[in-house]
Amino acid sequence: MEATDFTGRGEWTLADTVKPYQRHLLACTGTRDWPPRIEEAHGLLGRMARDVREASDAERSGTKLTATDEPSAGGGLDLLVFPEALRYRGVDEAAWGEILRSHVKGGRASDVVPSDALPGRHVFVCVHGRRDDRCGCWGPPIVAALREACAEAGIDVPVRATSHVGGHKYAGNVIVYPEGVWYGYVRPGDAQRLVHEHLAAGRVVMELLRGRMDAPSLGSGDP
Repeated sequence: MEATDFTGRGEWTLADTVKPYQRHLLACTGTRDWPPRIEEAHGLLGRMARDVREASDAERSGTKLTATDEPSAGGGLDLLVFPEALRYRGVDEAAWGEILRSHVKGGRASDVVPSDALPGRHVFVCVHGRRDDRCGCWGPPIVAALREACAEAGIDVPVRATSHVGGHKYAGNVIVYPEGVWYGYVRPGDAQRLVHEHLAAGRVVMELLRGRMDAPSLGSGDP
């Protein structure tokens, strides 16, 4: 884990710092107590993370998987998938094997595993302090500020915490789906602007833009 000075926003080298990818799976764990690397997690979460990394390395599937504090609805782990904007419900070992085959490797949403559509926009903020101090410092207050700003604006957009997404040196990291827009060096004081300009009006806040999920990257961004 890297230590850092939490007082500034770095050198503002944000543009093109997102590695291109095609799909993001988020496992609903109902907690933020993740190991430093979720590939090392016990049970199904760890298996999912290892399987996705192996598939992405071997087949260039362009899929990433992180954990989120969103609770699952019942048995197994719910999976949120973007940009398809769907929620697989109650994923167990057998269901995960089907999703891995059809969706992660095949690029087709499974018609075997129950799923629901996820309408509207969805915001994810990296809070993974056990991976890097900067995310642990900035992530939680950004989540709180965005939720408060959404409530004040009367906007029903869920704001969820997530494990390491890539580029902790750009913390706070915020992702907006289904567009797949990444923001970096976000501070709690930026919440009102992100809510009013992007979530309400659909305008990207260029000064905080790291990149987009499917765009070529000129930066190095950590994996």
